[in-house]
Amino acid sequence: MHLAQNILRVLISLVAASALTFALSGAASADRLPLLGSGTTAPGGTTPSITAADGMIVTIDPLLVPCTQMVTFDDVLGGDTPGTSYDSFVWSGGMKFAERFLGQTLSSSGEFDVVSGIPIDPLTLQVGTPGQNLDVFAYNTNVLTGLGHLGYPDMDAIGEGSIAMYFPVPQSRVSFQLVGGNGGSATLGFYRTDGSVIDLVAVSGLAELEYGFATADATPSIAGILIQNTDPSGMGVVNICHDGGVVSSRSVTWGSIKTLYR
Repeated sequence: MHLAQNILRVLISLVAASALTFALSGAASADRLPLLGSGTTAPGGTTPSITAADGMIVTIDPLLVPCTQMVTFDDVLGGDTPGTSYDSFVWSGGMKFAERFLGQTLSSSGEFDVVSGIPIDPLTLQVGTPGQNLDVFAYNTNVLTGLGHLGYPDMDAIGEGSIAMYFPVPQSRVSFQLVGGNGGSATLGFYRTDGSVIDLVAVSGLAELEYGFATADATPSIAGILIQNTDPSGMGVVNICHDGGVVSSRSVTWGSIKTLYR
């Protein structure tokens, strides 16, 4: 009887050890996946805190943002992790994306990009180093992420890089979804067409939510936004709502006119 009990204890120990090993290996594998979001609240059940440095940008309900055009990144190549690395500009939904704006400098802190400085006039996108610019991959749907200095396809680079977005016409209200938020922080820089800063907005306790922003004086002056983050799992962006604007008359060519009559 004692022998049988000892054998049973050994078997239970072996099963428990195997289960623990499997759980740990699973957790290690999970840590290597980019953008492991915590849902609509940050770890611990807290909600994001949003603070504007100068009060020139205010938070609004995302439903109040006119969404005549939405950027979903379904119109560009993505794919399963690690997705598709883009060493040049990314165009999607009438908008243009890169790593930062011309005139700004790039450094790093740990795995994360750190962008500093004021953009030059006029506001112009700046592409990052090859393999450290932008990445699009499937996270439920396609999402855009920045690539940190560790470089594509390192899992610890995806979502750690900065993202700069440029609107076709200046906006007064915008909204977008930040994905992969896991309780970390992000800084959003809002810029005018001349590169001057409208405001810097700090978001702490990141969660997977839609965020809405507007100029405090309701003027359409948001020409570009720079997103940086220090979230443990990295961060991406999708579902950017904006006013698509109209095509400038200078963009109309004789060739395009002829196509109207074919």
